[in-house]
Amino acid sequence: MTKILLQIIFIAIFCVSGYSQKSEMSNAFKNKEFEKVIELGKQVIQSEPNDFDGLLGIGKAYNILNEFNDAIPYLEKAKNCSDKDWQYAWANIELMESYYTIGNIKKAQEFYENSLKYKGTKNSTKKLRGLALLFGFDKAYEDWETKETKNIIFHFQNGTLISDKEQYITERQKAFSNINTFFKSNLPKKIDFFVWKSNDEAIKVLNKSLGFSKPKYCISHNRDNQTKGHEIAHNISFWLDKTNKRNRLINEGIGVYFDQTNTNRLEKAKNAIPNQKIDIKELWINGNKFSEQILYPIAGAFVEYLISLDKEKFIELCKNQSYENAELIYGTELEKIISEFNKNLNK
Repeated sequence: MTKILLQIIFIAIFCVSGYSQKSEMSNAFKNKEFEKVIELGKQVIQSEPNDFDGLLGIGKAYNILNEFNDAIPYLEKAKNCSDKDWQYAWANIELMESYYTIGNIKKAQEFYENSLKYKGTKNSTKKLRGLALLFGFDKAYEDWETKETKNIIFHFQNGTLISDKEQYITERQKAFSNINTFFKSNLPKKIDFFVWKSNDEAIKVLNKSLGFSKPKYCISHNRDNQTKGHEIAHNISFWLDKTNKRNRLINEGIGVYFDQTNTNRLEKAKNAIPNQKIDIKELWINGNKFSEQILYPIAGAFVEYLISLDKEKFIELCKNQSYENAELIYGTELEKIISEFNKNLNK
């Protein structure tokens, strides 16, 4: 009798402990503490190897942290442990994301097709729809033309106004090579470069205006008349360090500086603010308060200035683009750099 009672107590403690860890995992997700999610999830599956929530939580957290290869074994096991539609749906969607981002597009498409067979949750259905449109898996892309180079897969919507696609492709492949000569990034896959026939068409399908990139996935969606290098630069600079912290001023400055137009960027920046005085520190800290028309040209000129001063320090800044990190990298020089740039900008 005593032995049975001890077993019941042990099981009760075991269940309470597992529930507590899952509750902590949920809170860690809400607080974006993804390393903690992984740590807690591993504790859960140590005692319950086939626990779906623990396995899926670990896989999702690894995906968010751009550790896609690490996510796959946990997500595969989560799929195998599934017994409800919503579980199959989530596991397949996360596997689609993982495999797509490491460049195994065929396998990603298989998981996309599998995920359509199950009735998912509201959130999983929303994520599936969003990724399918982003990745080009949706049937809206069925009649698009695809061409591939060493580093880029081009997807052309029928009806684009590009008169010479071969030249268009060659120029952007060259832009990739030029930009990555500077960054020396290791991208996990080729850039999927979608070219729409119009902004209106993209808004109709994506509910989003062009152009934009999702560098996490090495993806750009473009107008047919965009500069050669802007979106490519966003993808390349992101993978300089996959744990990077981005800031709007520096990030957009990279896009403008590496757009391959070779224009006078300081003059463009001055022309953007004919009757204003701008402090680059304010743009750095509160960049989201400024319009593209003001921030982009100034950001491009500022990135050009930083690179001219010290390329290696700028490369280090690209990994964590916050003003606080710039203070650590440039030290007491930063105030002088900002003061000098402001003076040149506001002449």
